[in-house]
Amino acid sequence: MQELLQKPKQDLGTVAWTTPPEGFLRGLIQGMRCGILTVDRTGRLLLLNDLARQILETGPEVAAGQDVREVLADHPQLAQILLESFSMTTLPNRAEIDLRCRSQKGKTIGFTLSMVPGPDGAPEGAAIFFKDLTYVEHREEQERLRDRLAALGQMAANLAHEIRNPLASIEVTCSLLKRKLPPDPGARDLLDKIVVEVRRLNRTITSSLEFVRPLSLSLAPARIEPLLDEAITVAQGRRGRPEIRIERRYAAALPAFLMDRTQMRQVFENLLINAMEAVGERGTVTVESDLVAAPAAASVPYRPSERPAFDRYVVVRVRDDGPGIPEDAQAKLFYPFYTTKKQGSGVGLSMARKIVDCHRGLIDVDSPPGQGATFTVRLPMVLAQEAEHP
Repeated sequence: MQELLQKPKQDLGTVAWTTPPEGFLRGLIQGMRCGILTVDRTGRLLLLNDLARQILETGPEVAAGQDVREVLADHPQLAQILLESFSMTTLPNRAEIDLRCRSQKGKTIGFTLSMVPGPDGAPEGAAIFFKDLTYVEHREEQERLRDRLAALGQMAANLAHEIRNPLASIEVTCSLLKRKLPPDPGARDLLDKIVVEVRRLNRTITSSLEFVRPLSLSLAPARIEPLLDEAITVAQGRRGRPEIRIERRYAAALPAFLMDRTQMRQVFENLLINAMEAVGERGTVTVESDLVAAPAAASVPYRPSERPAFDRYVVVRVRDDGPGIPEDAQAKLFYPFYTTKKQGSGVGLSMARKIVDCHRGLIDVDSPPGQGATFTVRLPMVLAQEAEHP
């Protein structure tokens, strides 16, 4: 490779040229922000920088002088492109190719081919410059998926509105029939069952509409401890039993930070109700709050024109000592309309994730077999003055 580069007598047009030291060339190649692989006319490997090794996932045994078909045994299509480049009249520029690597994860790389001329101007070698575009492709696919989900959500909202009207009519008709029926307990019980099921369907549709409807945050400074206390009180009123013990382990004096208090209380109410249902007649539900460092360069785009930075997360954990959640169900818990309860709508946890996501927070679950479940919510601690002066 050094011979291919060191051509001080060659006509290089207006390019200023001198013979650089070998260490400089090595640093130049290794410092480039793309993978570089070069071969000679016989297909022998001349150069492979560290980033290329990382992207192609080649082993440490790869060395200069090896046949490129052996080096790229996992990527034969890429080896073929390199070998055929010597006979091409037009080289690929900004082309893309999908690779299958040893990690079994598909990769998409974008590449450009260049020929390395010899003293007589004929190609002595070929060089391919490439970047891993997998993340870019993933983001584009996520955007396409987001568009499809938005269209699906709008369709679901329209269907829900169309279904609610006949449900209301069925409920009213059942009430009128009940008044006209003779005092026959059997017939009245049947109508009551119809009304109960209609109301259950109506609640499910209402929950579905709330899920597909875009959220609008009303942000204001609020402290987490009073909010958790209120959520515990509401959950105890709805699902609590005297034998269920609540343990509070709050971090000392956390300051107020920006959140939509009403919606975040809904999140914790849902998590606490689920925890109380999980422990059954007797058990312990533990609620913890803590303050942890956030990753570097974190930012929260609450508003399009303002991106207040934050360096801490407020962490809330809701833990129960119930039977736990089956491993195959954990991955689906936050899916809309997925539920393990007989009477559940499957909207509560998906709605909780939606609210937390809108706060640019994180929600997760951990449930080792037979050891209960722990739901963890991380919320960016953005103080009011930080949001005003991003």
